[in-house]
Amino acid sequence: MASKTTKLAAVNRILSNIGQSPVTVLDSGNPLVEMAELILDEVTSAIQSEGWIFNTEYCYPFMPDINKEIAIPEDVLALDSKPTANSFLVQRQGKLYDKASHSYTFEGKQELDVVWLVEFLDMPECFREYATIRAANVFAGRSVGSQEAVAFGQREEMMARATCIEYDTQQGDYNMVAQNENGYTTYQTYRPSYASMRR
Repeated sequence: MASKTTKLAAVNRILSNIGQSPVTVLDSGNPLVEMAELILDEVTSAIQSEGWIFNTEYCYPFMPDINKEIAIPEDVLALDSKPTANSFLVQRQGKLYDKASHSYTFEGKQELDVVWLVEFLDMPECFREYATIRAANVFAGRSVGSQEAVAFGQREEMMARATCIEYDTQQGDYNMVAQNENGYTTYQTYRPSYASMRR
């Protein structure tokens, strides 16, 4: 029966890349299993840090605390202020810092474009597939130094990444003409199939 890729299934595929037997649980105490899971987490974070449609939010509000400071959550991978803003906001010491005013304090809400780190199971299936294949290649290279296994998986990895890019462009509906100040598309681009429709 077909099913979506779980973290356990991903780790087992990574292990199988070097001929290891599958496991039934992740916390088995096996060093290779722990290494495979660690690499999967590392690769997942690296992929998500690029900022895709599923983990990017525009104009996300951050509110100051009683000290007028804004703590940045642990699951924020990247953030950016609007080009039209009078501030230059970055993350520093776990808090929001304005490089323009050289200050950690803010008088009101700050709206930022944010790239979030989401759980493995919250990623779209094509991204889980891509993370698994890429992690399997990294794991093969680090654990046994198998350049043959890495080379064999490189084509798969490229195809999986292409599928992710296809997903991102389809879901994002990106175009160079019309996106509003929140980063979302407001104008539906031309679709050739619509020209042949009879209403």
